[in-house]
Amino acid sequence: MGGLTKFVLRRPVTAILSVICLVVFGIMSIRNMTLELSPDMNMSMMIVMTSYSGASAEDVAELVTKPIENSVSTLSGLDSMSSTSSEGSSRIMLSYDYGTDMDDAYDEVKKKVDQIKSSLPDDCSTPQIISMNMNSSEDIRLNIENSGYAEEDLYNYVKDRIKPEFEKLADVADVSLRGGRQKYVSITLNEEAMKQYGVTMSSIVSDLKAADATIPGGSTKEGSQEYSVSTRMNYKTMELLSEIPLTTSDNSIVYLGDVATVEYAQKSSSSISRYDGKGVVSIGLSKQQSSTAMSISNAVKKTVASLEAADPNLKITVVDDNADSIMDSLTDVAKTLVLAVIISMIVIWLFFGDLKASMIVGSSIPCSILAALICMYFMNFSLNVVTLAALSLGVGMMVDNSIVVLESCFRATSRMDTRAGLIEYARSALEGTNIVGLSVAASTATTCVVFIPLALISGMAGQMFKPLGFTIVFCMVASLLSAITVVPLCYMLYQPKEREKAPFNRPILSLQDGYRKLMKKVLPHSKLAILLSIVLFVGSIFLASNLTMELMSADDNGEVSISVKTRPGIQLEKMEPILNEIEEIVTADPDVEHYSTSFSSGGMRGSSSASITCELKDDRELSTDETVTKFQKELADITNCTISVSASGSMSMMSDRSNSYSVLLQGADYSKVKEVTNKIVSELKGRDDVTRVHSSIENSSPVIAVDVDAIRAKANGLTASQIGNAVYSALSGSSPINITVDGEDVSVTVEYPEDAYADLSAVKNILLTNSKKGQVALTDVADVHYEDSPASISREDKQYRVTISASYTGLATRSTQQTIFQEVVQPNLSDQVTTGVNSRDRSRNSEFESLGGALAIAVFLIFVVMASQFESVKYSAMVMTTIPFSVIGSFALLWLTDVSLSMVALIGFLMLIGTAVNNGILYVDTTNQYRATMDMDTALVEAGATRMRPILMTTMTTVLSMIPLALGVGSSGSYTQALALVNIGGLITSTILCLIVLPGYYKIMSGGKALREDPFADID
Repeated sequence: MGGLTKFVLRRPVTAILSVICLVVFGIMSIRNMTLELSPDMNMSMMIVMTSYSGASAEDVAELVTKPIENSVSTLSGLDSMSSTSSEGSSRIMLSYDYGTDMDDAYDEVKKKVDQIKSSLPDDCSTPQIISMNMNSSEDIRLNIENSGYAEEDLYNYVKDRIKPEFEKLADVADVSLRGGRQKYVSITLNEEAMKQYGVTMSSIVSDLKAADATIPGGSTKEGSQEYSVSTRMNYKTMELLSEIPLTTSDNSIVYLGDVATVEYAQKSSSSISRYDGKGVVSIGLSKQQSSTAMSISNAVKKTVASLEAADPNLKITVVDDNADSIMDSLTDVAKTLVLAVIISMIVIWLFFGDLKASMIVGSSIPCSILAALICMYFMNFSLNVVTLAALSLGVGMMVDNSIVVLESCFRATSRMDTRAGLIEYARSALEGTNIVGLSVAASTATTCVVFIPLALISGMAGQMFKPLGFTIVFCMVASLLSAITVVPLCYMLYQPKEREKAPFNRPILSLQDGYRKLMKKVLPHSKLAILLSIVLFVGSIFLASNLTMELMSADDNGEVSISVKTRPGIQLEKMEPILNEIEEIVTADPDVEHYSTSFSSGGMRGSSSASITCELKDDRELSTDETVTKFQKELADITNCTISVSASGSMSMMSDRSNSYSVLLQGADYSKVKEVTNKIVSELKGRDDVTRVHSSIENSSPVIAVDVDAIRAKANGLTASQIGNAVYSALSGSSPINITVDGEDVSVTVEYPEDAYADLSAVKNILLTNSKKGQVALTDVADVHYEDSPASISREDKQYRVTISASYTGLATRSTQQTIFQEVVQPNLSDQVTTGVNSRDRSRNSEFESLGGALAIAVFLIFVVMASQFESVKYSAMVMTTIPFSVIGSFALLWLTDVSLSMVALIGFLMLIGTAVNNGILYVDTTNQYRATMDMDTALVEAGATRMRPILMTTMTTVLSMIPLALGVGSSGSYTQALALVNIGGLITSTILCLIVLPGYYKIMSGGKALREDPFADID
């Protein structure tokens, strides 16, 4: 190590050019690194989605979900399987063990699904398999306006003219449309005319399919030229469609126009899409897995500019762009990083009183960061909130090595001539570095070794925080190299002088004198001091038990999400007044800059739901959380719906902080689960400590059930499948062909008038055509009646699951949750119906267990490293007492700031273990040295007084550099806030208690015995 320092001092030009190369390659690495909000994470999850239009939740569960579940349940590596069956759709989520090859898993799922595709209902769509990824959500949303098109034509214009332009982009994986009403050709049937001419809906559909045909006819030659022959018959106008001849029962000629009205129409809307209260058509864009948010953003914005330039009537507004959020978050963290560097330099100046000394440390920090960035580039890490936060956190730890070397160089210089020149400063730099070189290396090893367990854990924590661990290790190794090369070089070149009148010199001397007086009183009562420290530790554990636990803290990107749920099947016109009332409240809020409204009836959620996303102003008066609370109060009086308000963010789905109660019931018998659910809901509604009690199955979706009578159906020459298809066509229509009009692809739908089957009696009289071309009414072959169907049916691992939720009132206490379970839930449970753990809690428990194991391994490794340093288990155990000291401050600060105990906080504890022991190592090592010439009590006091300055210096730089992160400012500030708070609180208490209580532990554990000489000291 001394040889490297000597090389740098003897060849300063080579060293300076090496630093310049480091800067160049570091900048190149930054330019080539991808920018993301979070590390790339393989979620080891897939979703199988299937549509079955018109089917109730129960039918979807029996006919679609269960067959697929039975098929995929034997997949290798499958950890758990959950499903949601709702009206018209099935969603099955497959969770795999971490480390599973998801490409192979995808192929296996596809094979299983293909095997049972033929057993699914005919009207069921092909199951769609979707791989999940943290960065695979919608990246950009655009609103489209064009003054040259009428509102009814806008959807088709966007679909045919705008959407294809974005689909061409290499960075775009998926393009989705929302809002507007799709234009189509409606063939509205006249039932009386159909009876008169003897045609049926099915015969008309068949004739339309036959009329729109293109049939290859081979080829022919004319001279030397060969021509392909194609026989075709297609229709490009509605007039031509009206003239299509139909097949009648008596073979007479009748045209489509004789039995139907052919005209343009718009599909009835079951959804709403508005931006600032104005109806819009919007486009959602998702990036390719290999692309970045920045690349798709740049490509889309170029396309937007070219489209607007080509059509002056076109206006495309970028409503949401992940690239902007990412840049804002990264900019906030980068500012924090710069601020941390500045704070560290100020602290150095306060202690040494020389700007040159600050510049030396200031020179070493960028070198360490650039070296770390180069390593990150070769590890294929992205620049994201986690890795940048690691760099910010690393700044405080990086300067520790530089401070120790710099102080040692100052001590070496103080023994030389005050008029020392370049050569003398070079000798001082070499001597000072050699004295502390091994100690600095050992301290770096202690800090780095705690991150080894991160490489061993799997799951979400492993994927998310391995880059953080590696980045900090890169920083620490780079800071070690910088401390033994850049610092001595700069010391030789800058030739700093330690000022006796440095700002902190007098306070440090006063603290040292006060410390000596205090310790003379404390040491005789060491056992009492130790007892007090144990009491503080137990108290901190009590505080920890009162902390909220969550997987991840939600980030604050300045968005508020308002979710509105109503009974299933609600008509659009009934939903409008509710949304209008909410929009009025949102519009009146001065902090809201823009808002988007969307509503859909049915779908994957199983109930009619709407969402309003509010984009808050940057200069808002209230924070996002305060705005959430305000909206909750203002929207509380709106009836006939369930409204929830929350902060929206990329990590909000993993944040579970809420003032609500929930319990999950599960069982194999759906009727039993439903019965118990209704009992518990009824009892909860009678309590004063909870309100707004709901269950996931309470919103029964009204359906008309058609129960086919097999005997009567067979007697009339019909099967259940034929009856079901006929009913579906009568109610939903049939789209046999598409036509192209003026370059636009338009679907043609054969349907009855909208009010033809508006009530139960009309549905009963739907006419069915049997194999003999005869017609019978639906009521003649089936029992048609109203019945309630659950809005959605949830299952996990083939068990039915129901969630009951409620909001706490002001009468609720900390024990309310346990009281409700004992008084309401538990008495209703049985062998058939039990409580379960939801996927989020299960994931949290699993991740916490993994990180807990990593913490235990880290503590063991720290013990091993220190025992090797001291060559003594006893001294290693002494230093280990600083770990519970640090926990006291960490838990206290989390409790005071009301920050949750999350995965990020546990990573903070992992870091803290490696840094908190450094002060203890320094103290114990110094005490051992002083005991060679002093009695034990004097050595204990003087070791603390002597080492107070470097201990305070390193602690202050680390703590103060973390304060910007601890404040949680910026859109992703709360993302890493807990990590900084854990380290700040832990380092403060461990430093104080290390100087005051550790001497007592040392005295008791050493037993007052003299320091044992090394028996192997004379062995070469």
